[in-house]
Amino acid sequence: MTDVELIKSKIDIVTFISDYVLLKKAGRSFKGLCPFHSEKTPSFIVSPERQSWHCFGACATGGDVMTFYEKWEGIDFLDALKSLAERTGVVLQKYTASSEIEQKEKIFSINRLASDYFHYLLTKHRFGEKARQYLKERGIRDEITENFSLGYAAESWNSLHKFLLKKGFSQKDIHDSGLVIRSDKGSYYDRFRGRLMFTLNDHRGRTAGFSGRKLPALRSLGGGVPPHSEKEAKYINTPETPVYIKGNVLYGLDKTREMIKKKQQAIVVEGEFDFLASFQSGVTNVVAIKGSALTENQVLLLKRFTENILLSLDSDFAGNEAAKRGIDIAENAGMTVKIVELLEGKDPAECISKGEHFWKKSIEQAVPIYDFVIAQAFRKHDSKEVNGKRKISDEIIPFLAKIQNPIVLSHYIKKCAGELEVTEESIESAMDKFRKIKVLPQTLREETSLKRSRQERLEDHFLALLLQSEKVHQALESSLAIVSTDDFREPAVKIILSLLQKYLGEKKKFKIEELNKFITPEMAPVFDRAYLADLSSISDDKNVLEKELIKTAKLIKAMSLRGIINDLSTKIKVSEKEGRPEDAEKYGGQVMEKLLLLKEVEN
Repeated sequence: MTDVELIKSKIDIVTFISDYVLLKKAGRSFKGLCPFHSEKTPSFIVSPERQSWHCFGACATGGDVMTFYEKWEGIDFLDALKSLAERTGVVLQKYTASSEIEQKEKIFSINRLASDYFHYLLTKHRFGEKARQYLKERGIRDEITENFSLGYAAESWNSLHKFLLKKGFSQKDIHDSGLVIRSDKGSYYDRFRGRLMFTLNDHRGRTAGFSGRKLPALRSLGGGVPPHSEKEAKYINTPETPVYIKGNVLYGLDKTREMIKKKQQAIVVEGEFDFLASFQSGVTNVVAIKGSALTENQVLLLKRFTENILLSLDSDFAGNEAAKRGIDIAENAGMTVKIVELLEGKDPAECISKGEHFWKKSIEQAVPIYDFVIAQAFRKHDSKEVNGKRKISDEIIPFLAKIQNPIVLSHYIKKCAGELEVTEESIESAMDKFRKIKVLPQTLREETSLKRSRQERLEDHFLALLLQSEKVHQALESSLAIVSTDDFREPAVKIILSLLQKYLGEKKKFKIEELNKFITPEMAPVFDRAYLADLSSISDDKNVLEKELIKTAKLIKAMSLRGIINDLSTKIKVSEKEGRPEDAEKYGGQVMEKLLLLKEVEN
């Protein structure tokens, strides 16, 4: 037994996944909302018999306990193997990491060492004096600097590069980390120079990348001269690497996840200083993003710890499409979204500098997103003027049109109609018009992109009906009297059918526990997709399921025969064109045979 097999034998997948996803019994399997994409109707199925899971929604993927843990934690196979081995008490014998995993490990090591290097320059070296003074002016205490590994990148072209080379890392690995840039002439120089450095950890505490802030002129140094030209960006970040994807990282989550879970609330702010100021003030259930847009991966990451989000971002949501998309993503994931309106200052850091109580009070008074959008629109435009009414409706209708709950929607329709002094019907009419123009085309595009061919869907359906039959042996015999493995196009379906024929020819009785050992990794996704498919609408009635199986077998056979007839018709035309009448006659006879078979199948 391999290390992986031993680990999996010690874990019950239903019990394991239930720690992360709310599962409910559904026939012989368990069902829940997929944790890997936003959905409101459960499409995530877990099979105790197969010890596997499959998402029948947007993800359209599945696997075993190992792949679930990898995907949930956002880690590679080796990390999942080590973590689950420790969890189950399995001592790993020998495992050779792939080149991809090795590369990620090297980049994490380089980043960890670079973080220590930056931190040393900030806290111990004279080079970091300007950055230390800047943090002092911003009110950031030493314990925060230590806790979040703040650092300083020296005003030097290659000091970090030379340091990492001396530590034994290759030129390629250092470049892959994003910490150095290759010039047109082929030389390398440090990406971060003369900047205050923020260490960007993933939610497991591994250093994925960095953000560097340009240092402004400092009051404590008599104004001073900024080490950068005014044209340089205030912030620069690590480019996307094998371990750093901007839309997957939430600054500080590795330190605040437990408090978020305890408070059942995540406060989302823009940028590292807003985060650090909040954490220092005692409000520690906080994370920071870059800009004002939450990504789907960030939302799903937060959903592991809470379903309540408080946003303290750019207040102009109506004019910020990226921010609106982030809110849509959060709401589609079933999150409750509220907005923090600051009592003082333009951002949380400034609010806190005027008094920590202002920040805490602002959080306490957070309002639901729809109340905020409505209030903001009415503040910006005159609701007594016709043009003002139009501008208000243009801002609020796109938000109201997305509300799913009819009671909540009715509440806001009445509220808006009353404040605009119009009828509720006019609000509903505007929403219907918006949905037709904006929502439906997008929905149709998404559905079209997810479509598989009719042949593929039929073959999957056939396999699901077969595997979920009460008597698989009899179902296989009756269906294969109509259709053969040659009539199927999907290679995995053909292999599974051949495997079933061989297995049932020897065993005479279908036992999934025995068959599991013959299911290879290549065929497992297709097998699970069929075995875990939701057939609850027909599976309770044995006769209905059998009829559906025969009907599907006939449809597949008919499609196969039509394909053969088309091919033969083409051969007839080619034979006639090339002056081979005997071949044309032969193919014509074959067409007649297939047409008779087709007629028989379709009757």
